[in-house]
Amino acid sequence: MKKYVYIIVIVVLLFSTYYYWQNRYVKLFPVVPNEILERPIFFSETFHNQLFKFAETNEVPKFYYKNIKYVLNRSGQEYIMRNGDIYIKYKYMHDMELLWNYTTRTTDPTWFKLKREMDSLNGDIKQQKELDSIIKKLKQYEDSQSKK
Repeated sequence: MKKYVYIIVIVVLLFSTYYYWQNRYVKLFPVVPNEILERPIFFSETFHNQLFKFAETNEVPKFYYKNIKYVLNRSGQEYIMRNGDIYIKYKYMHDMELLWNYTTRTTDPTWFKLKREMDSLNGDIKQQKELDSIIKKLKQYEDSQSKK
């Protein structure tokens, strides 16, 4: 009988450790496509993470840090702020495709326009003004980039 109790205790401890590990909060980093691969890509349909990498400081989109909180809020992603950094659950940091989606949304005026239209249908005037300012900044940035 003691043997079964030990097995149950070990299984519960292992499950608790795994649950804690997956649900702890870690710092959020932007993700960019991995353009240079030093190895062949195996099973790219299954293992999408090998197609992306965490961005270096010079690879981060210009408005990423300004717009990421808004994107996370609108996407329903849980996060916490500590010392000015954003932390998300560890289990989401392994989904590089999801993080790439969040990274591209921060600089996508089409996504913000869609959210603006949704807010106008819902009658949310407060967020409409915020979205208008974000869209205006993104358009100005795109116009300046297209002139170069």
